[in-house]
Amino acid sequence: MRAGRLAAVACVAALALSACGGLATSSPVRPGLEVGDVQANEVRVLPAGPSDGSSPVDVVTGFIRAGAATDDDYQVARSYLAPSPESTWRPDGSVMVFTDESSLTITQVRPGVVRATAKVTGAIDASGRYAERAPGSVAQADFGLRQVGGQWRIDRVPDSFGTWLSESDTDRLYDPFRVYFESATARQLIPDIRYFRLASGLATRLARALLGGVPAYLAGAVRTELPSGARLAVDAVPIDSGTATVDLAATNPVADPAQRQALAAQVLATVTQAPGVDKVVLQVDGTTLQVPGAPTSLDSLSALGFLTETAPAVKPVLRTGTSLVRVDPEQVGDPARNAPRPSGSNLPDIPEGWAYLALSRTGQEIAAVSGDRRQLSRWRGTTQLTVSEVDGDHLSSPTYDVRDILWVGGHAPGGGRIWVLNTSAQTADRPPGPPAAVSVPWLGDRMVVSLRVSDDGQRVAVISTNPSGQDPRLDVAGVRRQPDGTPTALSTPLTLAPSLTLMRDAVWVDDSTLAVLGRKSANQVVRPWFVPLGGPITAGPGLAGAVAITTVSGERQLVVTTDAGEVWIRAGNSWQSVGKGTGFLVAAR
Repeated sequence: MRAGRLAAVACVAALALSACGGLATSSPVRPGLEVGDVQANEVRVLPAGPSDGSSPVDVVTGFIRAGAATDDDYQVARSYLAPSPESTWRPDGSVMVFTDESSLTITQVRPGVVRATAKVTGAIDASGRYAERAPGSVAQADFGLRQVGGQWRIDRVPDSFGTWLSESDTDRLYDPFRVYFESATARQLIPDIRYFRLASGLATRLARALLGGVPAYLAGAVRTELPSGARLAVDAVPIDSGTATVDLAATNPVADPAQRQALAAQVLATVTQAPGVDKVVLQVDGTTLQVPGAPTSLDSLSALGFLTETAPAVKPVLRTGTSLVRVDPEQVGDPARNAPRPSGSNLPDIPEGWAYLALSRTGQEIAAVSGDRRQLSRWRGTTQLTVSEVDGDHLSSPTYDVRDILWVGGHAPGGGRIWVLNTSAQTADRPPGPPAAVSVPWLGDRMVVSLRVSDDGQRVAVISTNPSGQDPRLDVAGVRRQPDGTPTALSTPLTLAPSLTLMRDAVWVDDSTLAVLGRKSANQVVRPWFVPLGGPITAGPGLAGAVAITTVSGERQLVVTTDAGEVWIRAGNSWQSVGKGTGFLVAAR
């Protein structure tokens, strides 16, 4: 996002120089940034301060507009405030995001009181979490004013008021960053997304976010090795020649070597996102923390034992009628894609009446739901295994996770349900028991439409509706597991994309973004919407009749199946036909 803007500014600068016939020689030489400083925003807003004779409405209007100028600690905006203790204002306390100035209304409600109202599309809280707001959401704030030296000034700002920014100003000033926690079951880092201003002190804000602890929606799925009650020893993270020093004040320093490595990995991955930082020195009360296997200046996650695992190379599978055929992902869309299945294939024929297929991580097992959506069946190789009766109905499409756990959602007496089956525990002489229910009290009486587990296996995205199929909701929650990997419960969820009025299916396109098949209004064509774990959602290309979505690789290789029995793969901002088919299966990663 920001890289694109920088490139555009560079092009404009180059054109301006060439038009002037070369570099100017009369301008004074100006010093550059100190090493480790953050590059200022490339587009600067220079609003005017209050002018003599401004009305109360003009003063409040100017104050809100000046919130888009962050230079010198919002000095222009502060010039609209009266010199009074009651005018205390915390601009970074929260951000309300509105579309543009046409959605902003400012009126005087009585002498000395001005009310600002805005139609908001999102909000950023003090912790940096960006939440999209439902359509029609409105923010309101009443400001008190008095005359100072014959001029109106604001002497009372609502406690909840931080800044109100347009979408364009928010995009200019704020960027998403990742705060990393350790998986509860693997040597792996799991990101949580926060929005911060790209300004001086970013490394400090990132460190503080990490010190804030595990967010509720990841409770039980991740952990932090930061000692309980730890804080920054000197309320800042200094940067010297690309090295950030994170000095913690902690009463119970980490002693276990593996925990020290995990703590170092969390801090390194989080803080090095700040521009100009490529190494981290981790200290406790001024003493450098010795981390096994790592130098004093941390610069490598692999040296800390955090390696990126690669999934086995498993070809996708296209279903046509009762037949399945493996598809080379590099040849999807090729006319020869529907060649007959080679003899000796280990793929089964799936009888009519079984639908909503899923492919396991190894590609050796396939699951499906019966046409009446009451039964769950699996095929290993060409052999159909025992059909499982599920204590419920309206079963969703099943899905496997990275641990070969089979998930399926549905509805049962009392409300929505999610069941799991540990397929890796099955042997020839030890068939698995019935699917086990996962504790998800927040589902209430809702019906599960779709669920997908993230590639790391620690988060699940759930689309649900009310019993009548209305009021769609997208929730992401952490997965709590037994030692053998079997899920037992989902954490309190993070609810996303409230602006979508229809949601049919979802897929993880990376470790912090979902593609959700849906629409915002009834007159729109169904399309993928890219939904980050915090931040505004964006639209992909529309496709009439789209009912299911998956991906071969990221958001650029989305695959959609339509209700007309056609499979399409994304091609830029349009779609390319894969061919006839009622399903396209991609292995769990």
